[in-house]
Amino acid sequence: MKKIVPVMLAGLLWSTAHGGFMEEYMTDPEDGMLDASRYLSQVPMGFLPVPTVITEPAVGAGLGMAGIFFHESEEQKAMRVRGEAQAIIPNNISMVVLAATENGSRGAGFGHVGFWRDDTVRYRGFAFYPDFNLDFYSFGGIEPRNPVELNLKGPAVVQSIKFRLGESRWMAGLKQSYRLVDLSLQETVNLPNAQVEAAVNRFLQDKINREITTSGAGVLAEFDSRDNPMAPQAGLYYSGEYLWYGSAIGSDVDYGRYTLKGLNYWNVNRHFNLGLRLQFDGVESSDSASLPPYVLPFVDLRGIAAVRYQGRAVAVAEVEATWKVTPRWRINAFSGGGRAADTVSDLSEAEVANNVGAGFRYLIARRYGMIMGMDVARGPEETAVYIKAGSSW
Repeated sequence: MKKIVPVMLAGLLWSTAHGGFMEEYMTDPEDGMLDASRYLSQVPMGFLPVPTVITEPAVGAGLGMAGIFFHESEEQKAMRVRGEAQAIIPNNISMVVLAATENGSRGAGFGHVGFWRDDTVRYRGFAFYPDFNLDFYSFGGIEPRNPVELNLKGPAVVQSIKFRLGESRWMAGLKQSYRLVDLSLQETVNLPNAQVEAAVNRFLQDKINREITTSGAGVLAEFDSRDNPMAPQAGLYYSGEYLWYGSAIGSDVDYGRYTLKGLNYWNVNRHFNLGLRLQFDGVESSDSASLPPYVLPFVDLRGIAAVRYQGRAVAVAEVEATWKVTPRWRINAFSGGGRAADTVSDLSEAEVANNVGAGFRYLIARRYGMIMGMDVARGPEETAVYIKAGSSW
């Protein structure tokens, strides 16, 4: 897989070297602006390259590259030939991803999203092989003063399929998750408190230097009235899912995980959009103190390191305002907060982790309503930069 992206980039550079390529495939005839719609829909193996300068606080600075492919149905191709200009949802979207950072973390993955049978069936699947070094701040309910850096290595697969209920906006389906993790210490544990150190070491002795399989399956339901799932400007998306992990389906640990999510988009006027994200994640287990640290949910916000704020109950809210400067260019500002605790009842007393940031977007493929851009976000500890393709959430 590591050879795929360089080959694709070489093909793109070769194509652009020919004089008429930019004018023929990368320029919108309506406004003369840079636009990849014709390239993505008409050039065989045409893809949208998404280079990323990684500044994720959890893994340090690094570089990544994604290639996103859009696959149209025969009907959609006919619409293009007829010159119909409305934004469409491609029948399939595929992507390949490579990334590496300064702390030794690296990974490669492949993903696929399908909108099948006139969008009455939706599929989403992703296979990834990470080799990540992450700082953890909580172990079985014990919080050391200093984080402990662990290495997580092994394959992961997540996929879901949903079916539309009649002609409604509702969909229901199934979800499956599999992960095999070789967990090890990235560095020697050196904690100042002897009592805490002993407790953390006892916890780690049962978890490190062995492979742990988490295998889960469950159900999901969603309501989706967004105008474009890839880059919505108006509409609602509400979903709920529950996954059970148990020995009967190959899991080494038994627990349940549930997620409730609400994404709200309001097109206030032709220049201004407002978005609101609400999310709650929870884990339930008869022996939650023995769960591997990486299975617990965490506060997932731009500007806040992954797994920095973890718990068995996590609540997040974020608002984003977008101003359309021109039909192509947009600027956005956002702010939010999250809490993590051992129980739902403890959330009201938990520490609040806030973020604030701003960025811009460019309509890179008008045919698909696809946008790309950059965000700069500040969290409680650090500032991070993100290159975004599609929706912020």
